[in-house]
Amino acid sequence: MIEIVLACGAVSGLGVALALSTAFPSPPALAPAMERLRPGARAEPAQDWKSRLVTRLSGTEIGARVPHSDLALLGKTSHDYLAQKALMIALGAAGPFVFWAWCALLGVVLPWPVSWAGCLAFAVAVFFAPDAAVRGQAAEARTAFRQAIVAYLDLVALARAAGAGPAEALESAAKIGHGWTFQRLAQALDPARRGTGSAWDELTRLSQEVDVPELADLAAIAQLAGTRGASILDTLMAKAQSLREADLSAEVAKARSRTETMTVPMALSVLGFLLLLGYPAFARMTGG
Repeated sequence: MIEIVLACGAVSGLGVALALSTAFPSPPALAPAMERLRPGARAEPAQDWKSRLVTRLSGTEIGARVPHSDLALLGKTSHDYLAQKALMIALGAAGPFVFWAWCALLGVVLPWPVSWAGCLAFAVAVFFAPDAAVRGQAAEARTAFRQAIVAYLDLVALARAAGAGPAEALESAAKIGHGWTFQRLAQALDPARRGTGSAWDELTRLSQEVDVPELADLAAIAQLAGTRGASILDTLMAKAQSLREADLSAEVAKARSRTETMTVPMALSVLGFLLLLGYPAFARMTGG
């Protein structure tokens, strides 16, 4: 029994050490980093254990299901996602040992179906935890991005009304706003500012990268003005208004759904209140 407890403690300590090393990575060495920045230098593949594990996961089914658009929207890489996935796999594998160690220390004996079912549920939960976290954060970020596009459309329309060209209006509007959404727009339009690409092509690429089709619609409108010289002021204002109405409809639908879900708790609270009021009378009747 002592050997089992010591082995479980070693495994749990290893899991804690891996979690701390992932949460607080060591700073890179300065000399190799400066060597990689030298023009003409070839990037040497990393030889640490995390990079080797991520490389192995990249060739599996887990690597094939990496949510690239969600990660791009959140500013993360597939390497970060696979590293977190590997950490969760290690945590799920160490979970049964830690569970059995605590049961042995506390003197609790559980039937083997219950213990194995609990360990399996824990492993499945930690395995899919990174996917759920990335999906939820990406949904919130995508909603914020769509709301920022409405303000961006208004700024582009104002710039066009002031006489700016289509590309100039897109670039100046992206520099006015503050926040991560406008920073992403400004970064995407940086090649157009340097003359290495068109503004609408860069916005279309960003739309495909982060999976926000409303941005592609704006790029199509700007391309129509840039290539054919069409007047797009009314089109921009109409597009902004339609996005506002769609956002308002979504918020109203969400509020209605939350109101409907509150019906069951309210009914249960009323039922509990009635039971509380009727219990003294029932107790007297049964006691008499």
